[in-house]
Amino acid sequence: MNSQTHQGPPTGAVVVGIAPDGSDAALTFAADEACRTHRPLHVVHVLQISGAEAFAGVLLGAYEAADATLAQGLTRARELVDGQVPVTGERVDDGWLVADLVDRATRGSMLVLQHRRQSPLRRAVTGSIVAGVAGRCPVPVVSVPEGWQPGTADAVVTVGVQDIEEAGPLIRRGLLEARARDGRVEVLSAWHLEGGYDSVVADQTFRSERESRMSHVLAPALAAACREVPDVPARLRIEHDLPVEALLAGGRSSQLLVIGRRHHLLPLGSHLGPVARAVLQHSEAPVLLNPESPREVSVAVDDAATAPLTAQPAW
Repeated sequence: MNSQTHQGPPTGAVVVGIAPDGSDAALTFAADEACRTHRPLHVVHVLQISGAEAFAGVLLGAYEAADATLAQGLTRARELVDGQVPVTGERVDDGWLVADLVDRATRGSMLVLQHRRQSPLRRAVTGSIVAGVAGRCPVPVVSVPEGWQPGTADAVVTVGVQDIEEAGPLIRRGLLEARARDGRVEVLSAWHLEGGYDSVVADQTFRSERESRMSHVLAPALAAACREVPDVPARLRIEHDLPVEALLAGGRSSQLLVIGRRHHLLPLGSHLGPVARAVLQHSEAPVLLNPESPREVSVAVDDAATAPLTAQPAW
């Protein structure tokens, strides 16, 4: 199937945003996802140019460079899908990078972006496009680390559970992703006492009791999700570790990390929480940020009203 220029993605397409300096890891992940799910692949490049640059007479050159970026992306996408699914693409000229990517993703099934490692100073100044998009996008956003390549290890999908309110939707998403990969799911929840008390209070008895209580709260959510997706092996792991460290360790042996996008103390629709941001910055595996679903969350809140650990989330 030939690539073509298209205004907006086809319904349900896997949308991948590409940058001028290359996005091969994101294209590779998106092409694999599109072929695995039999969905169209749509390549988007957003042209960013300031008013000063346009006034200086470089607008035509910017258009030409953007067209070249899109053409290269389409060529690479066509190579990767090898005719299995349709490939389309578009150049977007509005210049509102985050808003434009969110708009295009809304019409698709997933948005894939490549995450570039930046120095702390540059990150403080520019922020993260992936974080900005993920905090607003109504469909799953996958952040693929720069330099990532598909591995040959077992297809493990690690689901990081923050608290009972979002456990159900996250685990279901992880099970579906693992099913598409003929893999299995590790549901990971980590805890660590703040304020320097961990080394003082968390003896063996305390750790055993804490693990038992957390398992008691999360096991029903895992069981319910497994009833909906019964053909995927899954298990629950409770780790005594800093949540970020536990997730990053899990990612090193996983094909995909699935996490929620907000901090448990923030309201619906908030930006990313600190753990999600840290995982995005440092993960060696692609990270899928699951969108919030008010309907699903409201049900979970009702079910969890009397749960003993709702005030003690994992992160």
